[in-house]
Amino acid sequence: MPGNSNYNNLISSTLDKFMKEKITSQIIGNNALLRILQSKGKIVHEVGGKNFVENVAYASNSTVQFQDATELLDTTPQEEFTSAVFSQKMLTATDSITEKEILQNSGDARIFNLLEGKRQVTLDSLKNTLGSAIYGDGTGSAGKSIGGLQLLVADDPTTGTVGGIDRSTNNFWRNQVYDFSSSTSPSVPASATNILAGMNKLYLACQVQEGAFPDLILADDDYFTYFETATQQIQRITNTEQGKIGFSNLAYKTSTVVYDPNCPDKHMYFLNTDYLKFQHLNNPLFTKGDTQRVINQLAYITPIYLYGNLTINSARVHGVMKD
Repeated sequence: MPGNSNYNNLISSTLDKFMKEKITSQIIGNNALLRILQSKGKIVHEVGGKNFVENVAYASNSTVQFQDATELLDTTPQEEFTSAVFSQKMLTATDSITEKEILQNSGDARIFNLLEGKRQVTLDSLKNTLGSAIYGDGTGSAGKSIGGLQLLVADDPTTGTVGGIDRSTNNFWRNQVYDFSSSTSPSVPASATNILAGMNKLYLACQVQEGAFPDLILADDDYFTYFETATQQIQRITNTEQGKIGFSNLAYKTSTVVYDPNCPDKHMYFLNTDYLKFQHLNNPLFTKGDTQRVINQLAYITPIYLYGNLTINSARVHGVMKD
């Protein structure tokens, strides 16, 4: 009968298998940014702590100098680093099945198939929610969402606070921007005719550190189409792994250009993923809680959750293009 431990065990064990085989791999595989971060070891499991902390180099070493053999060395104490502190955000889902559904699908095989279907819906919902949040500004869900690219690589990097550092007073913590409405004279919107000129400018602007090139460019459908049209005769899918999982991607210098439907309208993000992480407390990325019978309902629930956030340790190496 429903309500006994056999159903708890069946529900829990099938979800264990589902999570091991599908949830983390499919959610990461469904997002170009997360997939590249994983390939570079930039999805990082942190053990403990109240926040995620990044060390940020904000000044050069002033003791570097040319000198004569008998001159004194410059031993001025240096303060070159500060810390950016990012909150640990929580993404949750509840996997549930009612006793009526169990009765209607009597037999372990039919229940298993029902659970698989329900869990695919949960998986798709997690994909969509996290995929959208990665482009957010951190204000979603009343500020409980992760800080996405609209926060970390902002349209206006001269305002706001990121990781506890005020961008209005700290130039080193500002990303690069190419705005077609102000960068062209006379002002003209982005198009297939001028997209490459804008990309060339922004790409160079992001090279503020020697050898630090953007390696991933994320675009909405308009900007991706402009770029594709501008390079129609020479375009190539350059990353076979990205191509296998269905991402539309092309090459631009050292970068892979990827179309992402979650990218904000008329935006293109130039990212150096060496300076970007997705940090999390869970291990694995998503954790399954205990399956429980709801006290005041004829149902079983299993919580699934993630504690994590996107973090950066340099802002100047990233850029955004917009109209």
